[in-house]
Amino acid sequence: MSGLGWIVAIKVMLIVCAICKNTTSSQAESRYKWTTLDWLEAQNVSHELHNVTTADGYQLQVQRLPRLGAKPVLLVHGLLGSSLGWVCLGPERSLAFQLYHREYDVWLANLRGVSPYGRGHIDLTDVMAEFWRFSFHEHGAYDLPAIIDHMAEVTGGEGGGEGGGGGGGQGASGEQIPDQVLLIGHSQAFNAFLVLCTVHPRFNQRIQLMQALAPLARLHRQVRFDAFQVRHLMKFVKKRQKGNKFEIFPPGYFRITCQSKRDLCEYYTKQLVGSAQSNKKLLEAFNYENLLQGGSDREIKHLQQIWKSGDFISYDFGPVENMQIYHGVEALTYNISQITVPIVLYFGETDAIATPEGVHGIYARMLKSVRSVRRINSPKFNHLDFLISGDVKSLVNDKLIEQMEQFLEGRLPYVIE
Repeated sequence: MSGLGWIVAIKVMLIVCAICKNTTSSQAESRYKWTTLDWLEAQNVSHELHNVTTADGYQLQVQRLPRLGAKPVLLVHGLLGSSLGWVCLGPERSLAFQLYHREYDVWLANLRGVSPYGRGHIDLTDVMAEFWRFSFHEHGAYDLPAIIDHMAEVTGGEGGGEGGGGGGGQGASGEQIPDQVLLIGHSQAFNAFLVLCTVHPRFNQRIQLMQALAPLARLHRQVRFDAFQVRHLMKFVKKRQKGNKFEIFPPGYFRITCQSKRDLCEYYTKQLVGSAQSNKKLLEAFNYENLLQGGSDREIKHLQQIWKSGDFISYDFGPVENMQIYHGVEALTYNISQITVPIVLYFGETDAIATPEGVHGIYARMLKSVRSVRRINSPKFNHLDFLISGDVKSLVNDKLIEQMEQFLEGRLPYVIE
């Protein structure tokens, strides 16, 4: 080839490389805007959409990656989350895909307030203040019971299989007992689980195992942020309320804000979430359009009340309303010591919300139920790393699946880390 020919060939190669790089970058950028359904359809994975209506009228969409006759697993998101958190790292690293490929019947919960899967109601719309009057109490008292009962109804009608999925069994008195569900939840999902099992004790028999990633319960003196950060957050919430903006963080809010105010985002993320496994990717979660969004003012206020009270209490409406609702002037304390579901707790070393001290505090109050407390094996691991860390498969998902399968085989070791 002549010298001119080599020059032309090199130019062509450089152009092709530039096009490929731009295409790859564009594809990665577009994935930040994907919803759960976009991910499921892109992977061409078999999936079903289930519409669930709660006893108080909220209409929720639950996604399922079906394995008929297999053991059902329900994944439940936390505050500001959705089912997207279980699929947004793709088939190699996301927990929903890992469980599906290991032959589990995977269900993805979307609780009230989630965009776009938890915005329906038989009477209300999401532009009404009344729609947003909920906290994790309603997630546990209404959303989870409706979803788990729906799962039992669907899998019971499909018949049993080798994995023990459908059909259930019979109690001593001959009544039909629905199949037990394996539950996995992140962050505030644990609060909803505690409410579920205290308000509806029957679910203590319906949930076979709860694995809680970065769980919350009592927050007083067990978080790494202080009263200044809490006051600042509550001022922001009140400002949204005054503007009749009932949804605290609309989809895309964090992405837009953190692009224009990066330093401020980094500060508050470190303060309220904790130092990330890789601080270069501290704001990675905020690149996603739909990963962190929603939230009602009552959700934030309920967590603030728990932080102030030092106990795991129901929502405090004030003396007058408390008397009408609870028949007493004070909010009720949930009796979590009566929960009998086996529980495994996981914590990250630098999580500012679900701190090591806080998670061990949960263990101390639930000695009858907690079977294991596991530290994520990384010197830095914060609240959001459980969803978007590049090493989430090896550090979290693989360990979680191993623990679950050891439990199902009756050989889960009792380890408190």
